[in-house]
Amino acid sequence: MNLVHRLAGALAAASITLAALPAAAQIVNVQPLIANQQSVDGVTLIGEAAADVRGGNTRLISLSGNGLVEVRKGRHLFFLLARGDFAARAGEPFVSKDLEHFRYRILTTGPLELEAFIQHDRDAFRRLSLRVLGGAGPRLHLRPFGGFEAAIGAALMVEHERLGGGDEPDAGDTNEDVRLSTYLFLATDIAPRLKLGNTVYVQPRLDHFTDIRVLNELSLIARATDHISLKATFTSAYDSEPPLGVIPLDSTMKGAIQVNF
Repeated sequence: MNLVHRLAGALAAASITLAALPAAAQIVNVQPLIANQQSVDGVTLIGEAAADVRGGNTRLISLSGNGLVEVRKGRHLFFLLARGDFAARAGEPFVSKDLEHFRYRILTTGPLELEAFIQHDRDAFRRLSLRVLGGAGPRLHLRPFGGFEAAIGAALMVEHERLGGGDEPDAGDTNEDVRLSTYLFLATDIAPRLKLGNTVYVQPRLDHFTDIRVLNELSLIARATDHISLKATFTSAYDSEPPLGVIPLDSTMKGAIQVNF
């Protein structure tokens, strides 16, 4: 059995057995999702799902899913992502969040691209009842040799947040901030059907640079067929000034199945 088949088997097992752990949903990483698609005109649809259901001594249900639509036309790219996660232990929810992200990108000259985005999300267990943001900026996309690509981007981003209710002193507070959203994306083919990628986002607040959010996501994608892929990701997210009662650092390890058309 070759390397790809062994890793595909491991990823398939991970997609069934790994439970979704709480993670900060402050930053969404769309770079690998866009990069995985063909740079040809047309429409691409992708569905991704993960589930962990347990009974008996451990009563747990964990469900998550992504759906995305990508439209390419010449120099233009339109991208829409919707994501939802829910998990409960012994009937008590401990993950409940959703997100919608739209991005437009245009190739200008050489490796330089411009992109604009808007996003809505919420995360009940990070006390985020509403977050709406929008931004725009340049992106440099490089493919120095076959099987490897890199991208670096920066955008000016405006966000509005409303915290959830409860007993905390900041319950119901709203914030409007301007951040600099920067990212570095690296991906390489380590086998004909196996891709390794890593993305790092850094988002400081412009009027208060010690208020910073960081996301690092490492992913391994194995293409089982032309339309089915198995994916394992490890994500860590840090918020230097989270809402009261929320831990600054979160991590997630997840396996999933992707289906694209």
